[in-house]
Amino acid sequence: MIHIPPGTVAGRLRAPASKSHLQRLLLAASRTPGASVIRQPGSSADGAACLGVIRDLGARVREAGDVLEIRGGGRPRTGNLDCGESGFCLRAAAAVAALQDLPMTLSGHGSLLTRPMEMVLDPLRQLGVVCSTREGFPPITLRGPLKGGRVRVDGRASSQFLSGLLLALPGAEGDSRVEVEGLRSGPYIRMTLDVLAAFGARVEASPALDLFVVPGGQAFRPVDLSVEGDWSGAAFLLVAGAVAGAVAVEGLNPDSAQADRAILHALEDAGAALRWEGGALLQDRADLRGFTFDATDCPDLFPPLAALACHARGLTRLKGASRLKAKESDRATALVAELSAMGATLKVEGDWMEIEGGPLEGGAIDPHNDHRMAMACAVAGLRSARGATMEGEACVEKSYPEFFSDLASLRGDA
Repeated sequence: MIHIPPGTVAGRLRAPASKSHLQRLLLAASRTPGASVIRQPGSSADGAACLGVIRDLGARVREAGDVLEIRGGGRPRTGNLDCGESGFCLRAAAAVAALQDLPMTLSGHGSLLTRPMEMVLDPLRQLGVVCSTREGFPPITLRGPLKGGRVRVDGRASSQFLSGLLLALPGAEGDSRVEVEGLRSGPYIRMTLDVLAAFGARVEASPALDLFVVPGGQAFRPVDLSVEGDWSGAAFLLVAGAVAGAVAVEGLNPDSAQADRAILHALEDAGAALRWEGGALLQDRADLRGFTFDATDCPDLFPPLAALACHARGLTRLKGASRLKAKESDRATALVAELSAMGATLKVEGDWMEIEGGPLEGGAIDPHNDHRMAMACAVAGLRSARGATMEGEACVEKSYPEFFSDLASLRGDA
């Protein structure tokens, strides 16, 4: 159990490593002859799960401090791939594993076993892969090889499998034409395209990201790259600064393709005072006002934005609530339940979450084994009467294991 007492924050921190960027780099490196070097990979549980998957797919990995050396192209060590609790790892690695002419099973633990996987099956089958799931849920069993060709992908539920497919198709024997319907989270696909370009892969993408042409038979070239700082994790630190003090966050790329860089626009709309200085993004406490923000393409921002809105004068409206059901928790329902328990006034109507700012009482909350729920309630509690108390705080290990120690350092408690 942990208690986050109310109070102010002040200090300078480095953003955690982006697990989204890291996992794309790992899957690409696993397909690359020669040695790729990946620096500052961080210590997230999702990153560790993906590292285990590429090892099992045959990559040789050498770890030295905060540097990974990865030699890809080996034969799989096992047909059972454990993706931990990472939805991206399971969906994306399914496409990469399908390059093998071997039976493979991808599964995981906890909430991952309740996350839908239907969007994976039909495209793989169109490309010659034999595959199935457990009534639409993990595990996924498959046997390739992925042949290339023309394929249609439904991008409305998730873009994660599309990222995996784009990472895999350059290694298919034939050329591919990928047609995408209803893509959401386009920024994540742009991140994938940036990673592919860094590895020397040739992929033609339409401006609307609804058509991709991928030549087959490509060999990736090794890279030496650092993992970007994570805008998703940094969002909680920036919101903490906006509601309870002053925070400087280092290690963020202002030009990043990460979808959650949109936190900048939301904070500005709320009246926050942001500035770049000496390579860090500085966020000072501000007189916050209610705002309207479309988070459809960046649904992971809902929890920090909900915490921000609790302390903003007036009404805040967040669009994209329908995308929150199949996360680590039913995140819209969980946010309403736990922030209401802390004294907030909020509701969900259709695709919108509405939050009326006002004083919070704080108290005991259930993070629902969801890393972003735990961080959101901790940040919301900073300006409450009683702070926030929770059990199961270790769930933050999924993306940001150092979150509570970092928050304590900002409070002068560490």
